[in-house]
Amino acid sequence: MPYFELKKDDKSFPPAYFADIEGLLAVGGTMSVERLLLAYNSGIFYWHYPLKHIKWWSPDPRVVVKPESFEINESRWESLNKEFTLTTDTDFEQVLRGCQQVYNVDGQMDNRWLTERMVRIFLELRSKGLAHSVEIWRDGGLVGGLFGVAIGKLFFGEYLFSTMEGADELAVLHLITKLKNQNYRLLDMQKATFFFPGIEYDEIPRLEYVDICKENALEYKDVPTEF
Repeated sequence: MPYFELKKDDKSFPPAYFADIEGLLAVGGTMSVERLLLAYNSGIFYWHYPLKHIKWWSPDPRVVVKPESFEINESRWESLNKEFTLTTDTDFEQVLRGCQQVYNVDGQMDNRWLTERMVRIFLELRSKGLAHSVEIWRDGGLVGGLFGVAIGKLFFGEYLFSTMEGADELAVLHLITKLKNQNYRLLDMQKATFFFPGIEYDEIPRLEYVDICKENALEYKDVPTEF
């Protein structure tokens, strides 16, 4: 299937509905904080092999969680909370490094690889108050966590990792509960690394999802993001 090739100085993306049947929209362009934010606000996410061009995706349908209708299993929640300690935005970079340890496997450089360039970009987003993390601890050590980007009332999940059973589940449950309490509209499950068995997902058409992203970006353009 054909796709668009972006030049380094391109300032925009083609319309998301031009994506192919697998969701691939475009390849190339220069990665930056500004371009990544534009992608989020256009219903597009990045995913690429570290030694190849950046690939920009907009699949149809889009897989999301709607926090408003999410019902947590209270007994499971209480059980996990007894086993681990949970924090939010306490050690963002350590969560990124934890993701690298899990996904950056020597000899297996696939599209889950978290490059140093992307670490720097996410750290810059963190400094702007847009990127956030959930940390899961056991006996003083980080055993799981997740991070993503919050814009307005949308949260774009990026990476989730765990080195102990249940740590990733607690991180996701805490995130969804937090988003529900803050009246977030959607949690975007854009990457396979962010999926977790047992969590109920929704599917919405790409065009509807893109409209939601654009409306959200416009509504919260000059409003600080609450998380």
